[in-house]
Amino acid sequence: MAIIVIFAVLLGLGSAASGSAADGKVGSKAPMFKIERSDSTVALDDMKGKWVLLQFWASSDADSRIACKQYTMLEQNQESSNSGERFHLLAINLDRSERLFREIVRRDGLSAESQFFIERSNAEKFIDDYHLESGLSSFLIDPNGRIVAKNPSEQQLIELAIN
Repeated sequence: MAIIVIFAVLLGLGSAASGSAADGKVGSKAPMFKIERSDSTVALDDMKGKWVLLQFWASSDADSRIACKQYTMLEQNQESSNSGERFHLLAINLDRSERLFREIVRRDGLSAESQFFIERSNAEKFIDDYHLESGLSSFLIDPNGRIVAKNPSEQQLIELAIN
């Protein structure tokens, strides 16, 4: 019995030291990534010192698509207000088709600058690193690269913009 307890403790310490997101728990370090597209490249590591709202969405997941629209509107509202920019939206689409992704961005009026499509072959890394399940998730990442909220509410983001 003691061996099982020791093994469980060692396993827990090993996973805590790995630095991966622990299902978006407050204080977990956000896994780093780099996304390239024809007109730009974004790396989470380059955004240290800024608040980042990282959202994973797909056209087949209605809740994540609605959240994407809401987060885009919040980002646009903060940019147009005198309070300045408080968070950067990085929305990562996990659809099977880039053509479908582009059509949804156009139809929903999403900001093309904050939208990124990930090929299905690369999506598995994000799914594993961020422990994504059905009902895709959003993560609020602080300027130090730590996850401070999973699926933050509009109120949490408004409060961030006020402070």
